[in-house]
Amino acid sequence: MVTIKDVAKKCGFSVCTVSRALSGKGYLKEETRQKIMEAVAELNYRPNTLAVNLKTGRRQTLALILPSLTNIFYAKLEQYMEAFASEKGYLLYLSNTEYSLEKEKQIIENLAGMDIVGVIIFTASGEHEHIKKLSGFGIPYVYMNRYFEDDLEHCLRLDNKKAAFEAVNYMIQLGHRNIGGIFQSFANSSYQERYEGMMEALAAHGLTCHPDNLLLDVNPEDMGTTPARILQMLQQPERPMAIFACNDMMAFNVYRAAYILGLQIPEHLSVFGYDNCIMANFVTPPLSTVSAPAKQLSSIAVDFIDHHIQTGDIKKLPVLNASLVIRNSVKNLKDYKEGQ
Repeated sequence: MVTIKDVAKKCGFSVCTVSRALSGKGYLKEETRQKIMEAVAELNYRPNTLAVNLKTGRRQTLALILPSLTNIFYAKLEQYMEAFASEKGYLLYLSNTEYSLEKEKQIIENLAGMDIVGVIIFTASGEHEHIKKLSGFGIPYVYMNRYFEDDLEHCLRLDNKKAAFEAVNYMIQLGHRNIGGIFQSFANSSYQERYEGMMEALAAHGLTCHPDNLLLDVNPEDMGTTPARILQMLQQPERPMAIFACNDMMAFNVYRAAYILGLQIPEHLSVFGYDNCIMANFVTPPLSTVSAPAKQLSSIAVDFIDHHIQTGDIKKLPVLNASLVIRNSVKNLKDYKEGQ
């Protein structure tokens, strides 16, 4: 590991002078500062975070950028991130893009000029060139649950397709055939992967989803059009008897629509969610859902950023698996038919 002494030896100045150049404190000639920074870049030197914190009494800051603060799953992630960041000696700076690409770009631009040493981001869309520019500022970053083929080494992913396949396959095994789906924008690759998993599960059993029972590009936070679209779907003559929702917040929207229409879950309508947020176990009936490993995601993300800061190396990121949490929101039609 490169130390500040190595930098001093490389550029021919004292450790004290190098330290002043890195901290920006004290007067230095511009040509001295430039020579030191060239040595820093050539050796790929990164200051030890904990050592800097102990010496200066100031903790460095990681940025966590979320697309929403109303989605309960993100709130759980933020808690884990903050805990793991604190263990590593960092503070956590939280930003919310509200699913806006323009706001995301503005946040990234602002961070580049702030005292931020790493960025953890759930992107608002598939556009990410503005995030890749962080490397030019020496700021390591990691995409959470996103797939970008041209920047794969920075992608911490879940196997969303496999988890969605297993969730829909579970409903089919219980006797469900008329299954609908509700998905947010495919600009978020994780929702496209969940859609593909659902379609593969249906196809594996020779089933299809009627277009009227498939809602795409739905925004769960749009309290105007989203409830209306779900209500319309559930009032069709051939409405779905079971629904796979791309996340728990969307599933809660289905619960609300079912209540308005007098449909009981799971007697009249089965529902399966995704995320296993804390409220999934408190709604009535408790929601069957896919459990995303929020704690593991958070730990790996913080460790990835810290490892890059400490060593300058990019640690290989895994593809994590999610698991099914079975509760009471899906009716067992096979047992029902056998009991008739």
